[in-house]
Amino acid sequence: MTGTTSSTVAWAGIAALGLLPLLGLGNYIQHLLILWLLFSLMAISLNLIVGYLGELSFGHAAFFGIGAYASAMSVVFLGYSFWGGLVLAPIVSGLFGLVVGYVALRVKGPQFAILTLGFGAIIHSVCINWMDFTNGPLGITRIPRPEIAWAPWLDFSKAETYYYLVLVVVALFLYFCNALLLSKTGRAILAIRENDVLAAAAGINVFAYKLLAFVLATMMVGIAGSLYAHYMGVITPDLMTLAYMAPMIVMVIVGGKGTVVGPLVGAFVYVALLEVLRASGSMRMLVFAVLLALCVIALPGGVVSLWPRLFGQRAATEKRR
Repeated sequence: MTGTTSSTVAWAGIAALGLLPLLGLGNYIQHLLILWLLFSLMAISLNLIVGYLGELSFGHAAFFGIGAYASAMSVVFLGYSFWGGLVLAPIVSGLFGLVVGYVALRVKGPQFAILTLGFGAIIHSVCINWMDFTNGPLGITRIPRPEIAWAPWLDFSKAETYYYLVLVVVALFLYFCNALLLSKTGRAILAIRENDVLAAAAGINVFAYKLLAFVLATMMVGIAGSLYAHYMGVITPDLMTLAYMAPMIVMVIVGGKGTVVGPLVGAFVYVALLEVLRASGSMRMLVFAVLLALCVIALPGGVVSLWPRLFGQRAATEKRR
């Protein structure tokens, strides 16, 4: 499912999601929905690198953590408002993305993946050991929820209100990704994914477009980190580990990399399985590993590829009749 159909389904889904809180759902269900949307933001940003650029990054969780720490520290230690932290988070994560991308994108494939893995390990280690700056393994606590002075009726301590805030950001992310794909820049990025040698021969500045996509992805996940930090109220260096990186990859691959709606579907599958398999404890990761293997083998296009298979075949059958 790509292009117009994918974006239409995405917007219809966003409209339906806007009605969910009106159904009188319990606080726990609303909490799960917020987690789903937050994980969707992470997956949408990673999809820019994995799905559109065609590279596998193992350092995306580090940028997520950088955004979370930048926002939380600016609010808790420097007295910024939440909105100031929300603006600062993508700037800081984007600057780190610019430096890392400038170095790592000179190689591709496994070498690029290893470089980003190393970067993530370095940032995690610095975050743990720089006690005076990051508070080390204890992390940052008492991170406040957003407030709007001129609209005190918007109480973001309520799950319902925070849900709408994250939903708006998800909609903006989807709109941006869809617009990017339809633009000249997006077509250049997709051309590089298919064959960077031919793209360069056609006059496309391969490195510049790859760096642009990488920085945009790190800025987006920085925003996701900020929203996550202020929703959870506490963050630790664990945000930057493979414990968060692996689920991001699973969500993108299982949902459907390179599609607009795929990361949303993948995040939903992830959150739903977490709840269904909660009693299984650590065995959940085994299930995720099996699910990822099955998707790679049987559904290389992800869960969203089932749509054209099912409804495309049905339409073709009805047409023959």
